[in-house]
Amino acid sequence: MIKVAYIFLDAVRIPYGEGSSVHGVEASCAALTFIGSTFFIWISDDKMAGGLIADLLSHWESFAISTRRDCKTAIVTFLALTRDRMLCGWSKKVVVDTKIMPLIFSLFNLETTDARFSSYTGQFNAYRESVVLNSCFLISHETRSPIDWEKALIPFDGRPDIASTIALMHLSQEMGRQHLDPECIAWDVHIVTALSFRDDMRLVLLSLGAIVKITEVIHLIVERSFDRANLTYAARCISNASLFLRTRMQENDGNPWMLEAIRSNLIKGLLKSERYIPFMDNDKARDALSDILHMIIPAYTVYRSLLLPIAKAVDEIIDLGIDKQLDKDGKLYAGWVCLQETTERRKLLNYDGPEKVHVQTCHNDNCRKTASTGTLKRCGGCLHTYYCSKSCQRYDWRRGKHKAYCTRVQERSAWSLGEMRGISNRDLKFLDCVIEDELKKHRARIANHGLNVNVIELDLTHGEPNITFDSRGINPSPFKLLCRCEHYANDNWKRLRQHVARTNEPVVLVRVFIPGGIARKAVLRAIPLFQVLGRPPVRQSRVYATYVYTCCGRPGQEANNSPLRNFTS
Repeated sequence: MIKVAYIFLDAVRIPYGEGSSVHGVEASCAALTFIGSTFFIWISDDKMAGGLIADLLSHWESFAISTRRDCKTAIVTFLALTRDRMLCGWSKKVVVDTKIMPLIFSLFNLETTDARFSSYTGQFNAYRESVVLNSCFLISHETRSPIDWEKALIPFDGRPDIASTIALMHLSQEMGRQHLDPECIAWDVHIVTALSFRDDMRLVLLSLGAIVKITEVIHLIVERSFDRANLTYAARCISNASLFLRTRMQENDGNPWMLEAIRSNLIKGLLKSERYIPFMDNDKARDALSDILHMIIPAYTVYRSLLLPIAKAVDEIIDLGIDKQLDKDGKLYAGWVCLQETTERRKLLNYDGPEKVHVQTCHNDNCRKTASTGTLKRCGGCLHTYYCSKSCQRYDWRRGKHKAYCTRVQERSAWSLGEMRGISNRDLKFLDCVIEDELKKHRARIANHGLNVNVIELDLTHGEPNITFDSRGINPSPFKLLCRCEHYANDNWKRLRQHVARTNEPVVLVRVFIPGGIARKAVLRAIPLFQVLGRPPVRQSRVYATYVYTCCGRPGQEANNSPLRNFTS
């Protein structure tokens, strides 16, 4: 039967040229669709499966627009059968095939750049380029079958930036339809997510405004009404968007992309999405929304530059009464409460009062000079280490361990195409206030300990603070050390503890982990005990100290492990 169908295709000879007649093309396309719809009969035959791919490609030529449109529809309809879970064995061959994947990308590119080839009908349509391409990404991920990207990108002249641009362009086109196709939008978001696993596409997507565009997807869906048949797809749009944002708005150092999301009213969009949560596919999808509100955004309020726009968004939501519409027993409400309470508390902090002391410490262990924040010179490589003089910097580079640490951090900058930032002096001063505010919550406990050196570990990377008291050194790394950079900072932490112990002054020694995008940052501070307890100083203290460390980002790269990243030679 399959052979007969192919003979019929060849016999009809699909016409070439713009002026050719399209009569008879329907029969050819029907035959092609028939071949696809019956291939489960011979799916296990490698020779026949390979022959189908070769024959399929041989029938895609340059003929009249109307004819090509009909043929494209037939091919996409055929390729859409790769979505069938029962055909996974054959589908893997499609993903790794060096001819069929460029064809799929070509069809996606064709639809995006030439409106005449759009598969949009205004009605539900399961056989669209977005569905097919997304299915290939899912199959690649689930079966660990790497795509040959060198071949797949041929339709884009081998340029990842063009492929990224086309993906966002296709999403924008779908979002601009009068009658939305929520399934296609959901898959377009997933395609953007899949492409973002590649290092050479991720920053292109972000620089092209992917954070803003994906946030707009959430707003688009929550402002529309959908019939019951499309509610699941509408919910999938929101969950796919939330999953993308949960990871990608923390790229590099996090702050620039987080700011884009906040200014795009992400918080409002997430809160208005609650009615779609019951229609989401799984717990991971449902939890993505509350995770952003509960764990991610509150954590970044340690930066004053982000606290101000976050506070503005929170105030607007309260003024509009959106929070009052939430289910009080739901996770989204719990996330909102955490965000609101954290924001309100930190809004009251004043980092610039006359009684405030903000210092930085020279990283040369033989110096340890402490000066007012903003007066020391910052290392131009890692952007987080400070020195009081060139000689101290040279000494630490040659005899200390800064060279190895700084080199690793600069590799992170190269890996992220130079997108790495230090912490501004204003944010550093505000961070001092945040740390002391968290310590003041435990004044009674610190006072009752009666210790000269109080050692405290504080984790501010997950929304709600996590604090550990460990003055006896029973658990020296309660929040673990994630990479060599943190081991380097830990060595300095040990030396700081020894140095403070020799001063014989009451002090609180605190190591604080704060969010830093793909990898957390560490802040080491020595604060006089009287300042934490709110008591007047007896004499001028000599134990003020502040060190800041970033990370090379190796733990963050683990989130990007996927066969979608790899080139295949």
